[in-house]
Amino acid sequence: MDEAIGNIIDTLKTTGLYNNTVIIFSTDNGGAVTQGGNNWPLRGWKKTLWEGGIRAVGFVHSPLLPKQVQGTINNELIHVSDWFPTIVEGLAQGDINGTKPLDGYNVWPCISKNDASPRKEILHNIDPLTIIHEGKQWQNSSFDVRINAALRSGDWKILTGVKGSVDWVVPPDSGITPIQPVVVKSQVLFLFNVTADPSEHDDMSGKYPKVVDMMLEKLARYNDTAVPCTYPSPERFADPDLHGGVWGPWR
Repeated sequence: MDEAIGNIIDTLKTTGLYNNTVIIFSTDNGGAVTQGGNNWPLRGWKKTLWEGGIRAVGFVHSPLLPKQVQGTINNELIHVSDWFPTIVEGLAQGDINGTKPLDGYNVWPCISKNDASPRKEILHNIDPLTIIHEGKQWQNSSFDVRINAALRSGDWKILTGVKGSVDWVVPPDSGITPIQPVVVKSQVLFLFNVTADPSEHDDMSGKYPKVVDMMLEKLARYNDTAVPCTYPSPERFADPDLHGGVWGPWR
């Protein structure tokens, strides 16, 4: 990968395009610990809603960036859906009015000027097909907390339909003593201040029940707008082996 990216940069420079190029490089999810990935000190891994599975790192590189932001670290809230309006409106000065309403925000001022991000929330997921049926319900909740879901709002993050047994995988040969979570039977809801506690050590749901109520109301509102999810039956005629080894339309 390093060589391929280097080749792209070299080509941009030799063709005279480099000085008018913005390079965006980002991961899509946390590492798979069963395949050599490691997310320490974050909790969890790929395919989980803990920070180790969803907190992404990336960088933006360009001669077009002002000198005062080059080499700086930006911890503002940015989601993958923000790239489309950021590139079209923020960089290309294009018009996105015909595509609204969008889930994403133009965060170019956040990246190029260190302005505050316009984004205040991220709905990480609501998966109504993944339910911990033996999980303990939250009193008077308008959202079924046994459903696998996660939401970030400001400093707060709520997870539902998850088990507290998900832990922190230490780097191999690091000499760090593994941390074992305290598991409360039937607990499937967790609340964290992920600004102060990005590694999700301290569950705050018992201390701040009103924040839990507020976050569950937000999840319920998001869920009310969701399109029902469906998993179509397997289609054997879509097999690439029947089409020259290529994925594509089969009808």
